[in-house]
Amino acid sequence: MEHYFVDTDIIIDFLGQRKPFSNNAANLFLKAQNKEIKLYTSSNSITTAYYILCKSLQEKEVRGIIPVLLKYLQVVPVTEKNIIDAAQSQIKDFEDAVQHSCALNESKISCIITRNLKDYAKSKIAVRSSVEF
Repeated sequence: MEHYFVDTDIIIDFLGQRKPFSNNAANLFLKAQNKEIKLYTSSNSITTAYYILCKSLQEKEVRGIIPVLLKYLQVVPVTEKNIIDAAQSQIKDFEDAVQHSCALNESKISCIITRNLKDYAKSKIAVRSSVEF
């Protein structure tokens, strides 16, 4: 089974049903539901997704869908080491550098899935778009 790290934008696409990206994200989570792949994300992604989704959905609704989301994802905690690594990273976007560090610390993860491929140009792990899935 392949193990993938999901960037925050994919989670927001899926939960917020952001068109035209939501179908690709939904297919990814369907594969996880069917146990074809294993998905991971950082604890930071959950809180960031919550914050952004509350701007377009009711807060109670967002709180209700977060536990459902976690059935398909394993949450990787953001540690002090991840933050230090991100600060020293060649990845310019700090949030993406934190994500990258979290993904690198999980040995089973083979790829980061994101819509921001250019932000991960200096990645030390494979990076793919949700379109590829």
